[in-house]
Amino acid sequence: MLRPRAAGTLAGLTAVVLSVVAAGTPAGADGPPATEGYERTARLTTVGKPLDLLLHPESGKLYVGSDTVAGTPDGSLAGVYAVDPVAGNVLSWVRTSPGSTGAPAQLPGKRLAGPLSGDGVHYLVGLRGIAAAKDGAATGSGGWLTGTSITQARSGTKAGTVVVVRGTKLEEVAVGETSVTVERSLTLPATGGPLAVDTAAGQIWVTDNTNGVLRRVGSADFAPDGKEIALGTGAAVSFLEWDTGRGVLWAGRGTVLEAYDIAAGKLAASFDARPGDTIADVAVDPRSDRAFAVWQDWGNPPEEGDGVGRLAVYDTATFKDLDMGAELPGVNGQLGSSSVAVTPGGDAVFVGSPSDTSLTVFRAPVPPTPSPTPTPTPTPTDPESPSPSPDPAPGETDPDPSAGPSDSGTTVPVDGPADDGTGADGTAGGGDTGGGPGTTGGSVSGGSLGTTVDGSLASTGSGLLLPAAAGTAALLAAGTAAILWRRRTNGRLVP
Repeated sequence: MLRPRAAGTLAGLTAVVLSVVAAGTPAGADGPPATEGYERTARLTTVGKPLDLLLHPESGKLYVGSDTVAGTPDGSLAGVYAVDPVAGNVLSWVRTSPGSTGAPAQLPGKRLAGPLSGDGVHYLVGLRGIAAAKDGAATGSGGWLTGTSITQARSGTKAGTVVVVRGTKLEEVAVGETSVTVERSLTLPATGGPLAVDTAAGQIWVTDNTNGVLRRVGSADFAPDGKEIALGTGAAVSFLEWDTGRGVLWAGRGTVLEAYDIAAGKLAASFDARPGDTIADVAVDPRSDRAFAVWQDWGNPPEEGDGVGRLAVYDTATFKDLDMGAELPGVNGQLGSSSVAVTPGGDAVFVGSPSDTSLTVFRAPVPPTPSPTPTPTPTPTDPESPSPSPDPAPGETDPDPSAGPSDSGTTVPVDGPADDGTGADGTAGGGDTGGGPGTTGGSVSGGSLGTTVDGSLASTGSGLLLPAAAGTAALLAAGTAAILWRRRTNGRLVP
């Protein structure tokens, strides 16, 4: 064992080395943790019971078609609201719309058919009414059709028109100040379902749930052009949403959300609901290449569901769930279907829920600000001075001053590090730096982390740690070698 003074010398060396490591390791090298999913930032209860949402592509205003809330003391909250998507405040409220007799009446804004040029929306009222309104309007303009009720509506390919489905009829309707007029009509093979209209390409897609197909209608002649896409087995399509940039139709079918590639004419991807959930709506944002879907619980918890919906985010290029969504407590289908809208770029997402009469705002995750790598401050050191030699114990003879280590070099303990920096077994340290699914990490191959030229470990801020660790090993090795050498020479027999 080492003598007390030798042990003290080694302890001193160790303390110096540890202080060097502590000084060379940056504090707080790891940056703040990243926020992975969308965060709820606001909940508005000033827009009645939201039935549908539309973010205007030109004015940037958020339009909300609403019904009244039962038990409201100040009267009905039905109508169409214009909302500032940034501040979250109501800009205006269009309370009245054309009634069935032509007289203005306060009616729910059932479904928003599409945007008007510049600002405003087309929307459905009652069973057969179609109206138009802009932010600041006192009342909506338009009128009612006679005959069969309107079940689906989308803005037409011509300005001021709306394409509607009424039973087996697909019609193009012009909306005027006080009336609506059917301009073109097409008889479908079966009752029509949800619509999708690409105004730029001049094509209309209508669902045939009876025969299980999506059918394309040309806007030029308002007739089927023979292009059809077969639907797989499953529930009826409840909505269609275009991703015109990629030529994909998103379709909601009960507990399944599907994406159809129009060019290929087949299903490209499908997503299943969690137990107890159904798909309610989807909004596609071409700028961020993301699709935002609202899954709502269906039933009365706990018997038929958990009462919690979900906002999901999908990559429109790879059709992968980005795992950036959020839980939607209280969002269920008991009082109507939820809806979703998104600002260009995906910075803000809005979810309208009839079940809890609210408009919830979600904001995109903010990338973490990387912590700057601190520059190590050189620590001044005193000139090295020889350590005092321990006094010989009784019975021991001082070594010959001329004697010393062999001419071949400094003696290295057998359990010390090898010259090439490897461990005792001749192998270098290594490991797997890869992350799980969805990460950009991977297994490091072709050498150990210690072979990095600049001595850093990826981006973990350890560029200062490896040089300090190397200094630690060198100081410990040198100190231990000197002490063991003195121990061996002090303890040898003198002839």
